Amino acid sequence: MQQLQVLEHLDKRVLTTQQIAEAFGTKAKVITRNFQRNNDHYEQGVHYFALTGESLKQFKGSRRDDVTLKFVSVLYLWTEQGAWLHAKSLNSDKAWQAYNMLISSYYQIKEQLEEVPQTLAISYKQFQQIERRVETLEQLVKNATLHSGEQLRLRKAVGARVCELTENQGARQALFRSIYAALKERYHVGSYRDIKQYQLQDALRFVEKWGK
Repeated sequence: MQQLQVLEHLDKRVLTTQQIAEAFGTKAKVITRNFQRNNDHYEQGVHYFALTGESLKQFKGSRRDDVTLKFVSVLYLWTEQGAWLHAKSLNSDKAWQAYNMLISSYYQIKEQLEEVPQTLAISYKQFQQIERRVETLEQLVKNATLHSGEQLRLRKAVGARVCELTENQGARQALFRSIYAALKERYHVGSYRDIKQYQLQDALRFVEKWGK
């Protein structure tokens, strides 16, 4: 992401919705809609803070020159973890670039930690910061759902399997429904889109063998 003026709230580094939008090459309303569609994945106090009342008044007072805050009744401040969740689910080029950078950083940090000599002096606070970042990246990698390209790949696999099973156009619709229902049941999701990225290869094999 580009360099931004990072704020602090309750001892956590945070960004406003507008700042995230600028960093990911999109608009604030897109960030808001993304949050509304996926709010069950966001945890208040971990991924964001929702400021109202006195806390909002105090925040506005500390940023009197920010005209975008003038008529705001609820202000969302996003933590680093929350910003990365937005990068995961947005489709802008900058967001995907940021998310790919996140994944690369995860492995780089793990390698660096494994190579650190035991005698290297490092403060406890620095160690905690590194540890929290690695834990955050591990959780994001684990929870990442299929992106648009992977969803398309799975849909094509389902379509190919249906065509293999029957040439009857009327029967194909029922087969499509059955395969998607089987996927949802296997991975305990409400939609095939919610299948995790690490489960994609297993899902493709499952579709290929379905009905045999």
